[in-house]
Amino acid sequence: MERQIVCLSIPSFEMALARLHDPTLHTRPLAIAPLNTSRALLRAVSLEATQDGLYVGMPLEQAKRLCPSLHVLSPNPHRVHTANQSLLGIVTRYAPVWEPFQAGSFVMDLTGTTRLFGSVCDVAAQAQQDILKQYHLDGVAGVGSNKLVAQTAATLVEPSELYDVRHGSEGVFMSPLSVRTLPGLHRPCMRKVLQRLDDLNLLTLGDVADSPLDALSLAIGDYAGQLSRWAQGIDHAPVLHPAIQPSLEGTVALERDEVDDPVLWGKLLDVLQRLCRLLRGQRRVCKSISLTIRYSDQIEVTKCERLTQETCWEIDLSSPLYMLFQRCFRRRVRLRLMTLSMIGLSAYAEQASLFDDRPLDSQRKQERAKNLAVALDKLHTRFGERAIRYGRSH
Repeated sequence: MERQIVCLSIPSFEMALARLHDPTLHTRPLAIAPLNTSRALLRAVSLEATQDGLYVGMPLEQAKRLCPSLHVLSPNPHRVHTANQSLLGIVTRYAPVWEPFQAGSFVMDLTGTTRLFGSVCDVAAQAQQDILKQYHLDGVAGVGSNKLVAQTAATLVEPSELYDVRHGSEGVFMSPLSVRTLPGLHRPCMRKVLQRLDDLNLLTLGDVADSPLDALSLAIGDYAGQLSRWAQGIDHAPVLHPAIQPSLEGTVALERDEVDDPVLWGKLLDVLQRLCRLLRGQRRVCKSISLTIRYSDQIEVTKCERLTQETCWEIDLSSPLYMLFQRCFRRRVRLRLMTLSMIGLSAYAEQASLFDDRPLDSQRKQERAKNLAVALDKLHTRFGERAIRYGRSH
């Protein structure tokens, strides 16, 4: 059975929500950035602002000098989360399997649903209309035989438009596109790959697809095979529901660059608690954790730690995470971003040890910590993320 994948996305989701909330912003140059620091960078930029030379990642102070009429809004995570959950209600009407890849964007696997809902293009168009009618948000849609093609197609159209890439034409569709069109090449680890492709004058995906794999491997190393398949429109990655994705990730985007260890560690513990709560809700455990930090000078450091025992409890993960934090944070330079990843997730199947040789006090401490975590899970589910948090007594 041919795979039928749809990428449904609201371009500039956070900015679209801001303009929906305040219609007077529709024609003004608009950007989203933290407002409580002079070293803030632009997170999103409207079309009107880009015409004045602004771009994502530009320092806020420089942006205000270039565009004096710029209206800057502070990020609103609560509004984004609420709107994202509303969109999810429409996505689940049509897609038995769906995967979010960023706020306001979803990949839907509609394979085998044509008898129930009709053609895939009709379903994508109907979902766009439902979102526009109920929430007044204009979406784009890409249809293809895999996630890569569908996501790429969705980036090439304007709001309310749909791009359908027919089965068998994936290579022809991808060939004239710039290599920077690929969603997977925007990760920090791929910067050197992009630089090497520029050096070799491989500017389009067709150039990459036509290059012999042996020569490509010599030029860019281990990424050559994956990049060659992407350039031909080949992607075997399945659409994974959040509850079965092989990893979980939480990011701390610091509103002001920070170098104070206790402050940074406290924010990491908040992320750890949130990810552990997700794991317990999905009845899963993790095998490894990974920490990535980004300094204010854009240098990134990543360290990984394999756990001695699979777990989903904060008391088991806090010590390995603190070790990772110490290994990563070696320079006394302010941090801008931290990302904690839980890798190698599997089904939760904890079995108590028949002969536990740990001291009785240690056993009781761990049991109390687990009971506390479960109690906090219930409070957060009922009253929200910030209802109660861990603190430190002096």
